[in-house]
Amino acid sequence: MAAADRPKTSARRGGMGARLLWRALLVRRSRVLAAVTAIAVGAAVIAALASLYFDISAKMSRELRAYGANFIVAPDTAEGDKTFSEATYRKLIAELPADRLVGASPFLYGVARVGEREAVIAGLDFAGAQKISPYWQVEGNWIGVDFDERRCMLGERLAASLGLHPGDTIEISNDDGSFKTELTVRGIVETGEAEDDQILVNRSLAQKLLGMPNVINLAMLSIQAEGEEADRLARTIEADFPGLDIRPIRQVSQSDGELLDKIKVLMAFVAGIILVITAVCVNSTLTAMIVERRREIGLQKALGADDSAIMRQFLIETVTLSLIGVAAGLVIGFGLAQLLGQAVFSTAISFRAIVVPATLAISLVAALAAAIVPIRRAIRIVPAQVLKGE
Repeated sequence: MAAADRPKTSARRGGMGARLLWRALLVRRSRVLAAVTAIAVGAAVIAALASLYFDISAKMSRELRAYGANFIVAPDTAEGDKTFSEATYRKLIAELPADRLVGASPFLYGVARVGEREAVIAGLDFAGAQKISPYWQVEGNWIGVDFDERRCMLGERLAASLGLHPGDTIEISNDDGSFKTELTVRGIVETGEAEDDQILVNRSLAQKLLGMPNVINLAMLSIQAEGEEADRLARTIEADFPGLDIRPIRQVSQSDGELLDKIKVLMAFVAGIILVITAVCVNSTLTAMIVERRREIGLQKALGADDSAIMRQFLIETVTLSLIGVAAGLVIGFGLAQLLGQAVFSTAISFRAIVVPATLAISLVAALAAAIVPIRRAIRIVPAQVLKGE
């Protein structure tokens, strides 16, 4: 064949291929509709589960942060320090990813006198403490700002023993009485933990009362991280602050990771089953289409079409059906993800661009795998037998 004739030949083949594809889609509409529906259902489930998969970690992590702080920062006990500087705490907070940090508060502990008795006083940042301890039950109100040195919050047991209620006033002082101040009880805190026996005041007031300026004993952090990710984050921060001991709170972080892992495994299992069902449906439909088109395939071969041309034709048809099905499945899947998000998490599921290529790739692989046997069957058709009606 002359070189000048090759483009014309390619164009003719392309036109013939397009007409065969168009005819295959139109003439056998019921079969085509069945294949597209199967692929669309599979793609919809994959898109919905993929949307949940990529969105669930962030949403579940945010939900689980309601159970309290999951990191504790303390001075390295190997060096014998019981405090570290407030400036170091500020620097550490500044280096944490802002979009992952839910809340944080420093804590400074000591003993103060309340009337004739002693009580543990805890200095903290109330705004941060409220974020890391949303489960605290408060009678009255939280202290809303971190510079309020005229009000305090009392633990439930301490308030009961002192007979105090929100709105009452107390006088607290240090051991030698050199520092005294009168505070209004803003709220009574019930935590079920040590805070129930403490006086909670702003960090700056605690530092003045205890004579420990610009230092804290520890910090509690609530960060969106779970399982091994929390361990990696702790090691990274610890490397930047060698004088500090930064630990995930195992009970919380491991529970986060285990729960998320179980949910992800369940979604992967369901997606796998749906993929198998989709592949079986596509395989059955394509096999039926090949059987119906035996004479057409035999005629093509008799006119000179080789095996590669037949295989290419059916691969194009399979990919075309897959693209139509995936397009419909993505739309349906995003709607399904919203229903699941509202039903399970009471929130909308955000669109994530990675769901589109992921769904397309998985659906194409499943459809092409399902097409292997039907295409091999088409290639093995013997023109003479088919055209004779055998």
